[in-house]
Amino acid sequence: MKADKKNKDSKIAGLVGSILVHLLLLLALFFTGMIAFIPDTEEGLTVNYGTDEMGDGLFEPAPQKDIENQLVSEQEPIQATTPSAVSEPTPSQPDLQTQDIEESLEMKEAREKAEREKELERQRQEELRKQQEELRKQQEAEAKRIAEEKRKAEEKRKAEEAKKKAQEEAAKKAASAGLNAFGSGGKGTSTTAKGEGVTGGTGNQGNPLGSAESTNRNGGGTGNGHSYNLNGRSIKGTLPNPSYVKNEEGIIVVTIEVNAAGTVISARAGAAGTTISDASMRRDAEQAALKAKFNGISGNTVQTGTITYRYKLN
Repeated sequence: MKADKKNKDSKIAGLVGSILVHLLLLLALFFTGMIAFIPDTEEGLTVNYGTDEMGDGLFEPAPQKDIENQLVSEQEPIQATTPSAVSEPTPSQPDLQTQDIEESLEMKEAREKAEREKELERQRQEELRKQQEELRKQQEAEAKRIAEEKRKAEEKRKAEEAKKKAQEEAAKKAASAGLNAFGSGGKGTSTTAKGEGVTGGTGNQGNPLGSAESTNRNGGGTGNGHSYNLNGRSIKGTLPNPSYVKNEEGIIVVTIEVNAAGTVISARAGAAGTTISDASMRRDAEQAALKAKFNGISGNTVQTGTITYRYKLN
């Protein structure tokens, strides 16, 4: 009997314990897992799809903000009975970011466009600066070239003036020598004309390029108004007369080369002091000079001298 009673007490105690455990589990689930938390606002966007395939509708849905306010008013009683909801402040739902994102993209594109335009403007300014620098260099080079051309032209002009002046001085000296070369009544081909000299013959003695007032005579003279200069060597006979068939007056100076035997081996008309430019008269003077004969000397020396032919109109 005692064993039966003991078993019966054990069963009652087990039943009571099992009921208490289940009650505790139900209380725990009620306060922790059975509370339904409804968010303050509904997430997402309100889209009106319309009543037909084109998306047209008869009514426009309420704005998102009005829907959020309605949801908040409906949820207030539930939040008042929820201990955990009362202890924690309800965060405010931020505005939808769709429009902000679109604005950010537009701002980014505008900023990138402004940067591109700025870079293009910088490149354009740099290109303009390079063009201006190149133009400045070209202008400087052109100015230098013009200045150099002017300088060369001025130097050329001065050189030509100096050359012309020298030629005029030489022509004056030659003309003066030609005028002073004839004695009284002396004409270019006269054999009776008297000249100036110390050789005893008629005609002028001396270098035709020297001073007319000088008393120093170095060379030889002939009786027909022509003269020669060959470093003290003497002429054999007289100087051959060139052909004179033209009515021109002046002087022809022929440069000659004479060997040791006294033969003229070369003659070239047009030396300093020449005033006649006629080519045929110069050739005749050269032919006459080649016929001249001078005294011989020892050795093989070739001497250079001049023969001056003076022409005077009858």
